[in-house]
Order: sequence, then structure tokens, then C-alpha cells
Amino acid sequence: MVALASNIFTFQTYFALAIFVLAFSFIISEKLPNAVAAMMGGFLLLAFHIIDQEDAVEYIDFDTIGLLCGMMITVAVLRKSGLFEYIAIKGVKITKGNPWKILVVLSIVTGVLSAFLDNVTTVLIIVPLTFAVADTIKINPTPILFSEILFSNIGGAATLIGDPPNIMIGGATHLQFMDFIIVNGPVILIVSVVTIFILRLIYYKKLTSIQVDTARLMAFDEKRTIPDKTMFIQSMVVFTLIIVAFVTQHVHQVSLASIALGGGFLMIMVTRQHPEEILKEVEWPTLFFFAGLFVIIGGLEKTGVISMVADKMISATNNQMGLATQLVLWVSAMCTVFINSIPYTATMISVIKDIGEITTGNIDPLWWALSLGACLGGNASTIGAAANIIVAGFTQKTAWPIKFGQYFKVGFPLMLVSVIIVSVYLHLVFFFWGS
Repeated sequence: MVALASNIFTFQTYFALAIFVLAFSFIISEKLPNAVAAMMGGFLLLAFHIIDQEDAVEYIDFDTIGLLCGMMITVAVLRKSGLFEYIAIKGVKITKGNPWKILVVLSIVTGVLSAFLDNVTTVLIIVPLTFAVADTIKINPTPILFSEILFSNIGGAATLIGDPPNIMIGGATHLQFMDFIIVNGPVILIVSVVTIFILRLIYYKKLTSIQVDTARLMAFDEKRTIPDKTMFIQSMVVFTLIIVAFVTQHVHQVSLASIALGGGFLMIMVTRQHPEEILKEVEWPTLFFFAGLFVIIGGLEKTGVISMVADKMISATNNQMGLATQLVLWVSAMCTVFINSIPYTATMISVIKDIGEITTGNIDPLWWALSLGACLGGNASTIGAAANIIVAGFTQKTAWPIKFGQYFKVGFPLMLVSVIIVSVYLHLVFFFWGS
């Protein structure tokens, strides 16, 4: 570890911190696109010789970037197949026009899709459908949209590929696809049930008192969302193979990034899509954002800032892993109320790695605390996660714009309830039953 007291590192340390704070400021304020802020921060660290080119390449987690890229390719093909719209419309028709049942079904669909797709893709599919349904049966869609925001983040926390923080943690650790389902899955199910129960207390009477036009809703034809049945079947077969490969990764030991990229290009080949069209759908700014962010965090690592933070956390918790787990969980949840979970998670991954070097205990509980805290903390506000921002943005030109304070009154208490549940769960699993 680098000693911060050493004068030779003084300028480098303060410069790396300044770049980190400046990049975060631009990311939070949205004065610059995230990719530009992160890449320029990384460039300045290179230009002022805080890190060299070889260090920069080493700090970039290509497993995370490869996994993200591969899943973006897969989702782009699946979107063209009509799968997502088919599932959503089929689910809504099951409700026969009952607004409360529509909320429950769309929330479940959102949660399930978010477990296997990125949250942004999920809400881009679900929200337009929600508006169409609300317009058809003449209801205010705000309660349904609130629930979709909540379940996009709740569902995303259940799997390694469901939310960017989990993808990053998976790429940085020994944790595998099934580990996330085994550890996060049970508590996410509990959080989901409790969230639905609380939403019922808030919205049930209001929604069930509405008279709706059931006939118009039942006239939706889900089959029309599938432009090519052969392509639909082909893409589903390949997607199933990708998920099976993820689940059995501990057997074949092929990296998740390789599975995702190989599966994505296999899907392009099998469905005979034009690669240039599909690759246009890849969110390249997001991938460059991750790359720049990894370099910035690498600068903090090299100059000793991360080591200092890790030392402080160990001191604050008196080297007790139970207290450290609770600290990581609650700090993660509260920070991601107002800070995007991606840069926060990137920073904390380095901190937890350094804690692992300091302590002799098992640090796995810290990874689960970071995962669940960062994913669920985003539910508190409209700026806590990218999906929240997109849903709120969709509504601004409608008759039902979602305002920060309006959502915060519902989202923040529900986030606190979910984190309390997780807090108890982690203590029981790792420090009570597991002791």
C-alpha cells in the first residue's frame, strides 16, 4: 500500500482526488455527458503522469465491459423479435382491466425482465406500454409507473446481470451467476412481497374504485408484436442457451464476458441480422463511461486514497465484519439516493478489495451489502438510478409528470423498509446462522 504521509505522493494524491471529485461533479450535475466526464478524467491522470498507459489498461475491468457489451447485443436482437412487448401485453390481458391487477402484473414483468436485462432496456419497453394501457382504460398511470421504477431496481438486484453494480461486482470478484441468485434471490423475493403489500395499502382503494373500458384492453393483440415467428423462436433458443451457460459457469469455467459476447454474436448469426444495425444499438457511451471510470478509480488506488478509506472503515468498525457489513449496506443505500450507483460502486469495489488485504476475515458479506445497498438505494429518488431518470423523463410531456418530491414521498420510505429487511437478512445469513 502507498503511504499517504510520504511527501513524494502528495501532489499525485491531491491531483487524483481533484480529478475524482471533478468527474463526479460533472456526472451528478449532468453538465457533461457521463462518458465525456469519465474519459477526460482518465486522460488527465495519464497526461499528468499520475498513472501510465500500462496501469490504465490494467485498471480497466474488461470482464465487466465485455459482459455489458454482449448483453446489449443480445437485448438488441431480442427487442427486434418482439418478445418483450408480447410478454407485457399477454400479462396485462390476464388482469382483464383491473387497475390494481395491472399494477401487480406489470410490476412482476418489470422485475423479472430486469433480472435478466439491464433496467434501462426494461423500462424503455414497459413504460410506453403502460401509457398505452392507461390511455385505453382512462386511468392515471402514476401509481403503476412508481411501482415499475421500484421493481426495475428490485428485480435487477436478484442476478449478476440484472443491474450494473452487480455486473461490476461479479467482474471484480470470484462470485458467480448462481451465487447472486442463491444469496440475493431470497431476500429480493421478500422485499418484492413487502413492497407489493405496502403499495396495496397506498393505492388499492384508489385504483379499484376506477371504472375501466375492459373491452378496449382485451382488444390488444399480442401476436402482432412478433414480426417474424422464425426469428422469435431462434432468438429465444439462443437466449436460453446464454442463461444456461451463465448458470453452469462454475462447471465449464468460461468467463461471463465470453459467454455474453459469444452468445450475442451467435444470436446475430442465427437470426441473420446485419451486424452494423445491431451494433448501432449498443450503448457505446456507457461502455466508454465504464472504461474512464475504472481509470479514475485506478488513480485513487495507485495514490493510496483507497487504502486510506479502507483503513478508516476498518478502524470505525473495530475490525468487526458484522458492523462493517452494516456500514457498507447503509452507506451504499444512502449515497445512491443522490449519486448514480455506477461510479459509487466502482469506488467501493476498490475499497472492499483493500479491506480484504487488511483483514483476515471473509469479506463476502461486504460484497453482498454493496450489491443490495447500491441496487435498492436507487429506489429512493428519481435520480437514484438510470431507469428512474428515464421513467420520470417519459412523463414530463404528459398530463401526469413525475416530480422529485412526489416520488420521494413513496420511494424513500419503501427504500428504507427494503434496506431494513436486507440488514436483518445479511446478519442472519452470515453472522447468526453462518457463525
